[in-house]
Amino acid sequence: MLIWVGTTGYIMLEHMTLIDALYMTIITLSTVGFSEIHTLSETGRLFTLALIIGGTSLFFYTLTNVAVFFLSGEWREHLELQRYRRMLLVLDNHYIICGFGRLGSSVAAEMSAKGIPFVIIETSQEKIDATSEQDYITINGNAADETMLREAGIDRAKGLIAATNSDAENVFIVLTARTLRAGLHIVARADCEESRTKLMRAGADKVVLLYKSAGRKMANLLIDPGLEEYLEELNDARNTDLQMAQFTISAKSSLVGKSFREADLYNKLMVSPVGYKLPGGEMHSSPRPAEVIQQQGTIIAIGKPSDLDNLKKLARGDNAL
Repeated sequence: MLIWVGTTGYIMLEHMTLIDALYMTIITLSTVGFSEIHTLSETGRLFTLALIIGGTSLFFYTLTNVAVFFLSGEWREHLELQRYRRMLLVLDNHYIICGFGRLGSSVAAEMSAKGIPFVIIETSQEKIDATSEQDYITINGNAADETMLREAGIDRAKGLIAATNSDAENVFIVLTARTLRAGLHIVARADCEESRTKLMRAGADKVVLLYKSAGRKMANLLIDPGLEEYLEELNDARNTDLQMAQFTISAKSSLVGKSFREADLYNKLMVSPVGYKLPGGEMHSSPRPAEVIQQQGTIIAIGKPSDLDNLKKLARGDNAL
């Protein structure tokens, strides 16, 4: 703007050509000290003084802001923000965690331990700083806002977890997410049964009642602590020896049409099937040897991570039995 003002001023006040006016403006603002095109009038000299003051003021203002930017550490935050944005663009089949409270932080820690990609949406700057310390990808904003969910890559996400401390806020998050993505798998937390009903109506696939889940776990620890500890060990991401997982059978899998006896998963893959869910949703806690594995059925099995990975490839049809 200063260059435009200076060039226009010299043309109007000193009747210079466009090139001469531009030349005078540049050498004045850059303070190189070259000679004038011609002797300036008194008005032209005053205008030149004003141009010099404007140019030096702009220079020192810029210098001050640059110094503040580097000395205050803002450049680190800027680089981190750019890095997170680049990472967001390449995220695919990830999960969106809405809220980084006690539940959200636990979910993030578990996913991080299992190497599952995720992004967090949080409004509290204090909690955002905590996520930065753990190098989690985080977006500062309200998860009920469509813009925030789009920025988090909801169109490419595999699932969403509404884990804020407010049931009402979780309802809005679920409703917005379901509107943006009809087929997205959504899990939400709730404190009471009434909220659970509202969340299901809003579009949640599963709702976790925290106090009910905690009560059941505590009762199991009292009644049969050994079994509860075993189940906890199976679900622990740090346990690399034995884990539990479930796999949906695709149409091209060689398991389709075979019975569990024919598949013989324990002897062939060293995994133990402990459950089988029919395509319609009916659950068999202990699959019978004669039961036939169907397309879109789900096998729940226990085994070592490497063996479970082989079952995963078999279920997808990547490997043959």
